[in-house]
Amino acid sequence: MYLIACTCAGFLSCSSGSQKKDNRLRPNIIYIMADDLGYGDLSCYGAEKIRTPNIDRLAENGIRFTDVHSPAAVSTPTRYGVLTGRYCWRGRLKKEVLWCGYTRSLIEPGRKTIGNMMKEQGYHTAHIGKWHLGWEDREPVSYDKEYLGRGPKDLGFDYSFVTAAAHNLHPIVFVENHKIMSKLKMIDYHLYQRENMPIPEHMIKWHETHDLGPRLIAEDWQRDQVDSIYAEKVVSFIKEHVTSRKEQPFYIHLTPEAPHLPSNVPDFIKGSSLAGDRGDHVQMLDWVVGRITSSLKELGIEKNTIVIFTSDNGAIQVGTDGRKDGIYGNPFETDFGHKSCGDLKGFKAGLFEGGHRVPFIISWPDRITKGKTSDKMFCLTDMMASFAALTGYQLADEMGEDSFNVLPVLMGDTIDVRKDMILQHYNGQLALREGDWIFFKGHLYNLAEDLYEENNLIKQYPEKAQAMELLLEQQVESGRTTPLNTI
Repeated sequence: MYLIACTCAGFLSCSSGSQKKDNRLRPNIIYIMADDLGYGDLSCYGAEKIRTPNIDRLAENGIRFTDVHSPAAVSTPTRYGVLTGRYCWRGRLKKEVLWCGYTRSLIEPGRKTIGNMMKEQGYHTAHIGKWHLGWEDREPVSYDKEYLGRGPKDLGFDYSFVTAAAHNLHPIVFVENHKIMSKLKMIDYHLYQRENMPIPEHMIKWHETHDLGPRLIAEDWQRDQVDSIYAEKVVSFIKEHVTSRKEQPFYIHLTPEAPHLPSNVPDFIKGSSLAGDRGDHVQMLDWVVGRITSSLKELGIEKNTIVIFTSDNGAIQVGTDGRKDGIYGNPFETDFGHKSCGDLKGFKAGLFEGGHRVPFIISWPDRITKGKTSDKMFCLTDMMASFAALTGYQLADEMGEDSFNVLPVLMGDTIDVRKDMILQHYNGQLALREGDWIFFKGHLYNLAEDLYEENNLIKQYPEKAQAMELLLEQQVESGRTTPLNTI
């Protein structure tokens, strides 16, 4: 597969991981991974109640994929998987997510990330957005100091501007280059509700059992400006880079909070969709993409910049305003006629397709044919091996254990690179996708004939289910799914 990638990107060096002397031939890369954006949330994927013209334009100018999957149906394990090229359950987090910013770093000491790899290849690197991967190596992490240990800058990112965990997880504060940016205060209202709405007793008890520290928020926190701030940080990074490092390529790992609850958006976005407050939040995400892509064009670097847009997992059904009495936790009353996961079965957290089949778009005007759609299957863990092939980096054996080089597919080739992949439920249960088949406990579906998973074939094909279960067990026990490097 490595040699195939060299053929597809022959203008790039396919030598070892040493830095190439002429960086002008290397593309800039912006990897954008939304939070809880579903397969049906974009107008280029069929949404009618939400308009996403800027993201649609990426699809028009590149390739839109229809069979791409997050390695997990929830946030933290996918973020770990993308950055390391390794399934998260191989490490200490076997289920759920990290529940706060007081948790120690999930990425193990000494493990290299995409950030390390790209930096070694001469890229100027940045991580901007939701972090949700912990800090330091002891917990609870203290926020009484100005600087946090082991985080993005230790994992290969020259610049970082992130939330301590997320905009819904305590402590809620921006951290720039590991420096806590604001004074903190106790929060006395429910994040997902209107300002100054008391926290329900059951939510207080939940935090007492899940948080490792107090419910703190930045004194100057602006709930409706979070993603706007990320967008401006990205644009500022790019402008500074072009001014002072024009001959060097950049890699930006952007992880917006949108459209994860709470869905607070600026006034100019409020009411702009026909899908409630969550629909507005998706359109805010589209604004962020437009702000960044327009800056690339203004700076004259659009043609040699790869922009990838995807999501960390499937969607929830609706925002708070679609629930009874507008209260988080209450049953849904309306979905506003919008299908956040399209016609797929299931939602975020589960093993049905709606939980992990995600939008994936790549645009590279210099190299990729415009307006294509691809049904080739791959996983977000494949970014590490693919970026390695793109930049001529040779992965060490302890890197990217579950990352396949799908660069040919990203460039528009119709070959099949991925034969199978493992997918993770919120509760830690695993599924195996093999070709058109998907298996998890008690379930077997042929997605080529039944994409909507209406016909469980577990009783009709017990031998197939047993074979897939055995393969799943073998891949779990093996410690990796990619072959060891023999070059």
